[in-house]
Amino acid sequence: MKIAQPALTSAIVGLYAAVASAQNALQAGPDATDNAAALAPNADDAGRELAQSCATTLLWHPQYSAGWADGYCRQTKDCNSPAYSTELACCKGSYGPQSSNACLKRLPNPPTTSPTGAGGLDVFYPDYNRPWAAGLCINTRPLPNGRPTYTSMLACCKGAYGGQMSGNCLASLPSPPTTSPTGSGGLDYWYPDYETEWASAACKNTRPTPFNPGDRPTYSTLLDCCKKAYAGQMSGACLASLPSPPTTSPTSSGGLDYWYADYESDWAGAACKNTRPIPFNRGDRPEYPTLLACCKKEYAGQMSGACLASLPSPPTTSPTAGGGLDVWYKEGDDYANGKCSNARPLPKWRPTSATKEACCASQYGSQFSNACMCDANPCYSCKCADAQDATKCPALSYCRVTTVPPTN
Repeated sequence: MKIAQPALTSAIVGLYAAVASAQNALQAGPDATDNAAALAPNADDAGRELAQSCATTLLWHPQYSAGWADGYCRQTKDCNSPAYSTELACCKGSYGPQSSNACLKRLPNPPTTSPTGAGGLDVFYPDYNRPWAAGLCINTRPLPNGRPTYTSMLACCKGAYGGQMSGNCLASLPSPPTTSPTGSGGLDYWYPDYETEWASAACKNTRPTPFNPGDRPTYSTLLDCCKKAYAGQMSGACLASLPSPPTTSPTSSGGLDYWYADYESDWAGAACKNTRPIPFNRGDRPEYPTLLACCKKEYAGQMSGACLASLPSPPTTSPTAGGGLDVWYKEGDDYANGKCSNARPLPKWRPTSATKEACCASQYGSQFSNACMCDANPCYSCKCADAQDATKCPALSYCRVTTVPPTN
């Protein structure tokens, strides 16, 4: 920055001129050595003049002894720190990113906003220097590296402090919301109330949320939340919290819109159900779109035919296919030589696959003998019995070793 001090300016010019002349003399070769030596006294004189100027001229200097946060500028004579013509120039040059603004506050007329840009940055970011409970969003300069930014303070509070119990960030808004800033009456989504005993709990959309974003499932409506998070609730507390609680099942009159196996009854005489309340949490038991599909998968080998008999129009014969089930399952417990089967009845709790190959892949994926895969596909690998038969497995020619008789 240009300093309007004649003595200092002339001293600097004289010093630079003397140094430049000396350098030119040295570059000119041996003949100019005497000229350079002659100029040396002039350089010394310029340096002395400069030192005398900074020691006698009042300029603004940063006071590093006060520390960074409390640092300020003072008009003094100093040859050991940067010099500025004005106090504002000194504050901007030496304490530009000072978050406390201690230097600027000492000005006769302190600026009301940051001198580097009116109103601060045009984006807001979370202030991680504060504890999370007391956190808020700011737009002061400079922007820390790697910090997420938002177009408004409200967007920052919602994105960075969505679950803040204290509500400190929202309270720092120019016009803090008296209710949820996303909509009158609460959040625009619903979440299960895990803080209350499940049997009597319901879904909520109140602020502040007792969890961080992503730590709990959320739903677009209260009904959807009750159906997913409290599907088997015996008390019906969640459904009762609806503005117009259903008098029957909220999905369809007469029961659920899916069917499940009645594991609470003896398998031999059990059937599939779609009644409320369900005796399990959603996802803990297979669900089927129709009663017939449920009976075929869950009670395929049921000798009593109790499940099929519960159909509105029970079949007179097996609804599957003669000769076996239409699904495959792991047979026995001998893993080394195990295979997959579709024989009736289907053992209880046994996982099933649509094809024998799929069953082998899922149940015997690391089987060394390939017994299951060879049973499903006799030409699966060189370990299969038919691999040596060229007529049955022509593609496995590399498995067949031809012995060359010895020559005499």
